[in-house]
Amino acid sequence: MKFTKSVVAAAVTSLVLPLAACSGSGSGSGSVNLVFRQFDPKGEVAGLTTAIDAWNKSHPKIHVEMQTLSPNNVQQFAREANSGSGPDIDQIGYADVAFLAKPKILLSLDDLMKKDPVPGGTDNLLAKDMVTFDGKTWAMPWTADTMALVYNPKALSAAGVKTPPTTWEQLAADAKQISSSSSGKTSGFCFAASGSATSSQWNAINYYIWAHGGTLVQKNSSGAWQPGIAQPQLASAIQYFADLFSSGASPKANQAVQDYSDPSIVNGLATGSCAMSYEPPATFAPLLKQAKAAGTTLTTAPMPSGLTDGATHLGGRALGINRNSKHPDEAWQVIKYLMSATTFKTYSQYPASKSTLTQLTVPESQQGFVKQLPHARSFARYIGSDMTVASIEQLVNQRFSAVYSGQSSSSDAAAAIISGLTKGLKG
Repeated sequence: MKFTKSVVAAAVTSLVLPLAACSGSGSGSGSVNLVFRQFDPKGEVAGLTTAIDAWNKSHPKIHVEMQTLSPNNVQQFAREANSGSGPDIDQIGYADVAFLAKPKILLSLDDLMKKDPVPGGTDNLLAKDMVTFDGKTWAMPWTADTMALVYNPKALSAAGVKTPPTTWEQLAADAKQISSSSSGKTSGFCFAASGSATSSQWNAINYYIWAHGGTLVQKNSSGAWQPGIAQPQLASAIQYFADLFSSGASPKANQAVQDYSDPSIVNGLATGSCAMSYEPPATFAPLLKQAKAAGTTLTTAPMPSGLTDGATHLGGRALGINRNSKHPDEAWQVIKYLMSATTFKTYSQYPASKSTLTQLTVPESQQGFVKQLPHARSFARYIGSDMTVASIEQLVNQRFSAVYSGQSSSSDAAAAIISGLTKGLKG
């Protein structure tokens, strides 16, 4: 079966009450009712609903009610759990697992894993570093995503570019050539480059730095946090992105764009006015349909240096069990099912299990994600200091953007970032 969204629309239960109690036995003798909460929008989970319906049909003694609370509100789950309520199974962003694990809001899964192992074992799971704390496993890696290079083969070919770039230096050269050869009708590389706190240039910036052996923050030999990149190397990275605009490789209008899903980027890819960008799986699926309707062909490849371990980020979702659940054994059975290929054959996400991923038939246009995912690494490398990842992101985005607009030199911006990091890491 193709790894695409199910065309069968299914209703998802509406928002849960703030303090919905953990489930108990059903009306039937020996039956169990479990509540599974997820936070992705209803329009993105039709395939997941199909999988839950299939479970309920084949497991009459363990009924699962799927509830949607969107957007993600990890604080609400924490409040519910602390009052003795909440869903049995909760979908959790990887970055939120630590928040729920430290106060033991989640149930440790180690005993369940030992008694009833996950098929294929846990060695093949991505993002294990995001769910393991104090020597215990608090959630199971469930879905995985990353950014892949999305490109228009015809646009590359028309400019004499035979294959998608495999290094950042090659991307800059190819993008400049595409823009120049088309007389500006097709921009070589489009990316969101605004200075907003959540601008998705953050992804490209980190990918570039990681690919060149650096990192924004790191622990030193004594365990203290410090900047992980020297000022000259950071200035070089800033200048790289600034040069994309000055060379014409990227449209200057992108300096006002915040997100990879902005219409100026996705419409440009769909209509052929943009040759290359980067998108996650959830955005690429509808983009592919939009491009097809416009008569444009799009496909994916790994990001530059994307096949180098740690050069791209790993995102996704985990599944945890509420410590208040009255039926942890049954909840564990459901989690194992949700991690299986059966679920992902209808659910339009990539599994965090490498062995499950190999069981799926993924279209050729999406192979860029499949090839890159095993090499991606989480932002756990930035978690644990006195400076939040969000604070680092805001600082970096603002200073890079100031160089694009001519308000700062790359050297001064690099110095300001290093200074900001040093101060923030001291708490």
